[in-house]
Amino acid sequence: MSKKRIGIRFRLIAVMILLTIVPLTVTGYFLAKINEESIKIQAKEYQLALSEQLTEISHNLVDETRAELVEIKMLLNDRKLSTEHTIRLVGYKISTSGRIDFVNIYNTEGAFVDTLLLQGNEQPVFSPETLNSATRQKLKAQYCFTGSVISHNSRLLLPICVPWKSEEQLQGYLWTTVNITPLSLKLNRIIHDRFSSTIHSAYLVDENFDTIVHSGWKEIPEHRNVKESPLFQNIFRNSLLPKKGVGISFDHEDSQGEWLINLNTIPRFNWLVVALQEKSRAYKTLYDMQKKIVLVGSIFILAAILLGSFLGGRMSRPILKVAHGARELAAENFSHRIDVKNADEIGEMARAFNFLGQSLEEYDARIKKEVAIRSDLSRYLTPELVESIMQRRANLNLGGRRQQVTILFADVVSFTPLAESLPSERIVSLLNELFTILTGIIFRNRGMIDKFIGDCVMALFGVPDPHPEAPARAVQTAREMIRWLDVGNKKWQKEYKLSLQLAISIHCGEVIIGNVGSEKRMEFTAIGDVVNTAARLEKIAQANQVLITGSVWNELKNRDNIKPFGRFELRGKNREIDVFEVLT
Repeated sequence: MSKKRIGIRFRLIAVMILLTIVPLTVTGYFLAKINEESIKIQAKEYQLALSEQLTEISHNLVDETRAELVEIKMLLNDRKLSTEHTIRLVGYKISTSGRIDFVNIYNTEGAFVDTLLLQGNEQPVFSPETLNSATRQKLKAQYCFTGSVISHNSRLLLPICVPWKSEEQLQGYLWTTVNITPLSLKLNRIIHDRFSSTIHSAYLVDENFDTIVHSGWKEIPEHRNVKESPLFQNIFRNSLLPKKGVGISFDHEDSQGEWLINLNTIPRFNWLVVALQEKSRAYKTLYDMQKKIVLVGSIFILAAILLGSFLGGRMSRPILKVAHGARELAAENFSHRIDVKNADEIGEMARAFNFLGQSLEEYDARIKKEVAIRSDLSRYLTPELVESIMQRRANLNLGGRRQQVTILFADVVSFTPLAESLPSERIVSLLNELFTILTGIIFRNRGMIDKFIGDCVMALFGVPDPHPEAPARAVQTAREMIRWLDVGNKKWQKEYKLSLQLAISIHCGEVIIGNVGSEKRMEFTAIGDVVNTAARLEKIAQANQVLITGSVWNELKNRDNIKPFGRFELRGKNREIDVFEVLT
């Protein structure tokens, strides 16, 4: 009895299945591996980017504080200044600092000498009575030393100390603290704005394993030490603490779920950066891709059974192109496109990759353009108005609305004789330097530059939205302008052999504020009698004198150092107005 023979058709199908399964399996395996590594690398890069931002913010905070201590040190070393003038300038420096509230002075042996602080403040109770020898020894080898974080009155304070030298001779040490509590808010904002879809939370731990910054903090908890937590017990048990400058990633599982943990150090402060990422979210794309690969592979095998080697030969080439495209996207080559014209699932995957690459390329270009636009707009407008324009909240149509606004005019006194005494180029340079400082003072007090009129600057307060503190901010701006002239004139005396004086006027009231001009060229400005009154009041102000109207005086809560100046009938006005002088 003869055996039943297997037909050629079935043999060919079997051979085709084998020829299809082997390359498909290998290709699918390597494609999954490539994307798995890409996703893992991308997840680590997100966490490393967060770590780098934290490092940069921490370094900037310390370096900017150190720079302010160096400026105070330079004032203390300036022998041309009297003791009273030095103390006044140091006090002004501390009062305008956003970081420093006080500065302790220690002698060369580390003994406490004195405290420089704002008038009315008390010496901090957490200040050390002496600087130990270890701290002084470290300051011999480095320009700045940071100590352990101090917890005081619901704030976390980082001590910063710099050596005080004069003519290369050590005079002592300057010691202060900077509040790092707001770093938690910055960290939360960074994660929310940039990493909300990838990073769950992050925090900083100091050398004592006390948490000093946490993205989830609304207030500082009493118990901040994490040494006994399950995560850190796992770290100690497996010796996973990273070395300085080296990052470590590992998986961790606890009662709350599975996590991808990234550890990095900030060597300068001996801090540890801990970033937590939900594993399900981190590898979601990988899991979805694996399912798609299985689905596509099953379809390919079925197609191989039905169509044979014809489809088997055609499927390997687009798969390799897709794999290459995945590597290009992982390498951030967003302009790369996959040339696959198939109408099947592989073609759909290729088009999805191409669409992803196009979207990433457009997003990258949009981000760069937006950063450039923000940078350009910030030279002319306040940060609030720039943000309002970028978020399309600002009304950019012609027209305006009635609004309560405070107007400030600051004019250089007797500028025409000064201009005639110097070449035009040097006059322009001098005005640019003056206006740069005045602009910084106006922006710091939430004002907006309306326009520069020759040697005069016009500023608005309480725009784009009205604010009850606008008159007080305008008065504070005027005081800072006059005070700053004491410093600026010393420099200009040396460079130009002249001094500048300002006449400043402030008035408030209801104006029409909005965009004036044409559809192609418009200007955001204020129009009304309030502007005219402020401009004419400035004409009667003397050198380094600040005059305000009764309208401004009525809006001020603090009227210290403001005295009546008289009643005046301004040019073009039918009635007299009350005028007050602000003592600077």
